[in-house]
Amino acid sequence: MILLVGGIALFGALVYLSEPARVFAEIVRIGAVGFLAVVASAIGSVLTWSFSWYALLRGAGIITPWRRTVSPMLAGFAVGYLTPSMYLGGEPVRAYWVAKDQGIPMARVMATVVVERILAGFSVLTFASIGAVFAVTSPQFASVVKQAIALGLGGLALLLLVGLISLTRHGRWLSRLVAWFARLLSGRAKLLRAAERVAEMEDEIHRAFTHYLGYTALAFFFQLLTIFLNYLRPQIFFHFTQRTLFTFPQLSLYFTLSVFVNAFLWITPAGFGITDGGRVGIFTLLGIPLSGAVAFNVVYRFVDLLVVGIGVHLLLRRGLLHLRRGRVEVTVDRTHPDR
Repeated sequence: MILLVGGIALFGALVYLSEPARVFAEIVRIGAVGFLAVVASAIGSVLTWSFSWYALLRGAGIITPWRRTVSPMLAGFAVGYLTPSMYLGGEPVRAYWVAKDQGIPMARVMATVVVERILAGFSVLTFASIGAVFAVTSPQFASVVKQAIALGLGGLALLLLVGLISLTRHGRWLSRLVAWFARLLSGRAKLLRAAERVAEMEDEIHRAFTHYLGYTALAFFFQLLTIFLNYLRPQIFFHFTQRTLFTFPQLSLYFTLSVFVNAFLWITPAGFGITDGGRVGIFTLLGIPLSGAVAFNVVYRFVDLLVVGIGVHLLLRRGLLHLRRGRVEVTVDRTHPDR
């Protein structure tokens, strides 16, 4: 709650410093058509994201109607958005949701979620690498910033490649690590059962990159579409407010720097305040006035929070969200040995 209040206070201070009247004028300037375009881009990214996971579920032999994957994804998105992590957080929630609906082990569904996150990582890396090229060659950035960008993307690429190689070669390194800890820590029986579940998940991940590679490739295509719609967000907004046409290097640079902002500054719930300030700084580099940059944050925050609100509503209806002793908890059934 302290982080949330502090983040909202920072966001409010950002609006105040950019002169609320000017921010409001920028928001009004977008018009009904522009706002619908913003909403359409947000809905489109949710749909392509859900198609990506749906393809992986089909490949794994988990036959569930597409519409029944949208609700778990929205619920997972809400949890991830509201926790101090932009790219991870709600995955167990959506995996549990589908596992319970289908009556199958959660490890099997979680494997598709892990593959989806790996594909999302490579998709982000694809677009961010383009922006990194322009950042490294730009005279606007100091050498230390260029080195940080190169190091960050290089580290991400190395991490993804190591994970991908380990999984495709079926090394079972994660389950072996859990089993190794079981020999050292108390609760040996529980850790050994956990290692078995992790091994099942690793087997399914291996199948995704070997037995049903076509579905995995299709999922990667939809991931690229999802990232592309997020990549276009500045162009959509500022086309309607300032008739600005960004160049390809500018869009790529914004996307790459925003990836770093979301990765390292998303430390408050929903990243309020801190990530907004980071994005304003990026837009300043692109020549966008402060009021326009803040208006962009306000509009997309509003649309994102609408999606989050739907996800929270679904969590409440499902009985997964509770308020206990002043703490908000997302709970799952722990009585089933496979979940």
